[in-house]
Amino acid sequence: MGLGFMQFGIEFAKEKYCPKTLTLAVAAFNERAIKVYKKAGFAALNTFMQATNGGRFEFLKMKYIIPSTK
Repeated sequence: MGLGFMQFGIEFAKEKYCPKTLTLAVAAFNERAIKVYKKAGFAALNTFMQATNGGRFEFLKMKYIIPSTK
């Protein structure tokens, strides 16, 4: 269900905002989410440390390039 949800979100963003790219950040330990994002077409860019939920965790920044419709 995760992939379908992501694809719906991507389509919504494309129709509503017409972006050229989408980016997201996900906790590096969240392997299930990362797998879904990769299947949806996101590529890993880099990692960074972020303070959250009372600790400091590694996050992965990912990017999706919207295919040109021209």
